[in-house]
Amino acid sequence: MKKYTIGLIIMLLALLSLIGCGRGEKTDYSEYTFFTDIDWCRETEIDVEHICFSSDGSFSYYYGCGNPANDSDLCEGYTYDDETRTITLKYPKPNESIVTTIRIKDYDENSIELDFEGDIRIFTKEN
Repeated sequence: MKKYTIGLIIMLLALLSLIGCGRGEKTDYSEYTFFTDIDWCRETEIDVEHICFSSDGSFSYYYGCGNPANDSDLCEGYTYDDETRTITLKYPKPNESIVTTIRIKDYDENSIELDFEGDIRIFTKEN
């Protein structure tokens, strides 16, 4: 009887943990079509940089060779404040060398100007 009770408790705990996994807050930035779900690019002296803010709150920033830029592989997503036009990157353990705040300074249908905490970078829409 004791083994049955322990087994039942373990199964209930496993079930409860699985139910809790699906309750994460979903992010939807699909209304911000001027910057989301677009592969933005910029050429540097070294390589081409690609940045993308997905409408589901995920983020990627990498070089043409495939390596992540600005430790973006550690980023867990972003939030966007439309009032200040500020993108805040979410890192589990940010340090002073990681840029976590990006402000949208200007944009049109083919380009976007981003302020990486004082470093202005202009990206164009990839064709």
